[in-house]
Amino acid sequence: MRSPPKVSVLIAAYNGERYIAEAVGSILGQTYRDLELIVLDDGSTDGTRAILRDIASRDERMRLVEKDNEGLIRTLNRGIAEARGAYIARLDHDDVSRPLRIEKQAGFLDNNPDFIGVGCLLQNIRADGAPIGQPRLRHEVLVHAPGAFPPKQQWLYGPTPMIRAEALRLSGGYREKFVAAEDRDLCWRLGEIGKLERLPEALVEHRRHETNMSRVKARTQLYSALMGDLSAIAVHFRLDDSAVIDSIEIGGDYGPALEGYRRLLAPHYPVDSFLLYFQMRREAWDLPGFPTRDGIFKAILRHVAEKPWRPERLGLLRRATTYLLRPQREAGGHAPMG
Repeated sequence: MRSPPKVSVLIAAYNGERYIAEAVGSILGQTYRDLELIVLDDGSTDGTRAILRDIASRDERMRLVEKDNEGLIRTLNRGIAEARGAYIARLDHDDVSRPLRIEKQAGFLDNNPDFIGVGCLLQNIRADGAPIGQPRLRHEVLVHAPGAFPPKQQWLYGPTPMIRAEALRLSGGYREKFVAAEDRDLCWRLGEIGKLERLPEALVEHRRHETNMSRVKARTQLYSALMGDLSAIAVHFRLDDSAVIDSIEIGGDYGPALEGYRRLLAPHYPVDSFLLYFQMRREAWDLPGFPTRDGIFKAILRHVAEKPWRPERLGLLRRATTYLLRPQREAGGHAPMG
């Protein structure tokens, strides 16, 4: 066996025969050579596994793990356990890493020992690889402040992070209860450990198509993001939310878990104002407890009652009131999330 590489790259693959060769080739074609590529085939039923076997037979840097179908979260955590590198990067099976991605991210971690991870910007592409618009090439200082209103996160886009292996394992890896927003939940927990950076360059091409998780599991993704945010707030205030997490019904009725977080956080955080903020940002008025104009009105009253007042909360009040005053046919008119 080769000596441990500096970087391990993980690709979780499932029925990705249309794109997998390009994803794998984008890693094996990196300018940075001290890497291993671990591709975990999660029980594909199409031609994915045959394609991967062929590529692995021709490049010793690629290691193929063939397994029964367990889902994305368990597959990614298996990859973390298998990785031998000091840095662990991720790529989705339908995305593409540009040639300098690994070199630039590994170089950043080499030169900045006070950071535990680094991401980059995305260039969205169509199914055929054609670009969609242009990324906003700007540098943002990432802040971890889950106790702020609204909470602030060191967010790294799903297929872009490179994380120090020690920190990634210390965080506990990906959590199944937050499927479809597992990357957001991970960033919250990494923020408790150390600093993250996002390079102001588009080093990953993210393919947009009809089988993207954000489309196939849009409702689950919405609730998983919400639950992940609430969990991060609980951790910030050193509250044990394990019972609430256990109550999460993936893809089902999230109402009990949401009420559990309400009760847990109410003495410490303006949780109803946060829910109002979340709904405004996501246009998610059909979350449990806010299905009607009356529910929105009550949420606004609770928001008004919470102290202390800050400019950002006044701005939220204005936006929510404007929404409430829309014509009846518009307010609360989103399709049910189910």
